[in-house]
Amino acid sequence: MNKRGIYIHIPFCVQKCNYCAFLSFNAESSPRKEYTDALVQEIRRRGEALGHPEVDTVYVGGGTPSVLDLSQMRDIMTAVSESFSVKPDAEMTIEANPGTLGRKDGVTLAKLQAYKYLGFNRLSMGVQSMENDRLHFLGRIHTAENVARDMELIRRKGFENVNLDLIFSVPGESTQDALSDLKKVLDLKPEHVSCYSLQIEEGTPFGRMAEEGELTEVPDEEDRRTYHEICRALKEAGYEHYEISNFARLPEGSAGCGFGDAGAKAASPLRSQHNSLYWDMDDYIGLGLGASGFAGGVRYKNTDDIEEYFAAISEGRFPLAEEHLNTPFDNISEAVFTGLRRREGISYEEAAAAYRAAGGEDVEGSAEQLFWQVFGDAEAEAREYADRGLLIIDSEGLRLTEQGIDISNSIMSLFV
Repeated sequence: MNKRGIYIHIPFCVQKCNYCAFLSFNAESSPRKEYTDALVQEIRRRGEALGHPEVDTVYVGGGTPSVLDLSQMRDIMTAVSESFSVKPDAEMTIEANPGTLGRKDGVTLAKLQAYKYLGFNRLSMGVQSMENDRLHFLGRIHTAENVARDMELIRRKGFENVNLDLIFSVPGESTQDALSDLKKVLDLKPEHVSCYSLQIEEGTPFGRMAEEGELTEVPDEEDRRTYHEICRALKEAGYEHYEISNFARLPEGSAGCGFGDAGAKAASPLRSQHNSLYWDMDDYIGLGLGASGFAGGVRYKNTDDIEEYFAAISEGRFPLAEEHLNTPFDNISEAVFTGLRRREGISYEEAAAAYRAAGGEDVEGSAEQLFWQVFGDAEAEAREYADRGLLIIDSEGLRLTEQGIDISNSIMSLFV
């Protein structure tokens, strides 16, 4: 627990997707310049308050960060470099949707070159599907042809670390459809793939369609079958299934691996270093509208009201909506909950360190004894899950099997 990252939220999109419940607004009708100016002030203020700390990762997400003008992105990244000590080898990611990097090759190449100049060395693209009818149904603005074109230009500009997002369990999509989508994504040879089951959220177009009986979610049994087939295909393609929804390519010649695989110790160097901060209980500084952070044992969340955000910045305040100092139980509980999302699970040593970091009183004996003293009420049920092949409990700690992922929320809730 000794790394630190920065997350910067850009809440603008060309248009809202039919499934999207994230905090975002239409880019054309939103105050992008005013927001950029306020964000720059928040970055500088937060860096000053924290004493210009060293950071290992920078992640610019959204929304769609690639809709910002290059001058606006330059101002943001200049503020970051002047307010924090960004390590020379820091992982620096920007999210970009196909169709927002530029309509002409020359424009796209110029934008990509600018991103490299600003320090970005990793791109994360919201592909979601490689079938145009499905993309239209999801409300995406791009086509499969846009994705292929953008990937060719991204490679031409020398980006060697690219994540592609894929959504499965779209209504009307079969398991074979999803696997066909995945194959087309893998043909683009991304270093990293993130796969998410479509969630129907209230307040979205899909949510309203579901309420009116115009859309039916894919049954859980089919969703789980598709998920496991995707996991199998990615392992066969040489990826490490290192977190419930995330897969990183292993070095050439390595066999793919996943949850519960015996003897699979090697970790892909292409894991998302920034997202790993969340699962490893490291510090991350959230900046921008609605952004969350965890620093010095305090969890906080910025307001998601843009007018309140502007008011707070203009008055010299942090735009906080809530703030909470973790207790020892909060810390160890969160460490287990997030740690179980990883292939290696949560070790007793990690859990004990999280407990002590928040001032928890130590106990005589080992980290394992401390763990089960804190979670004594959960031990019997946890071992029942282990007997059913859903959870592995050994002398080092706890980790899910691939089958255990299907009921991961139930298992994790034992430790909350």
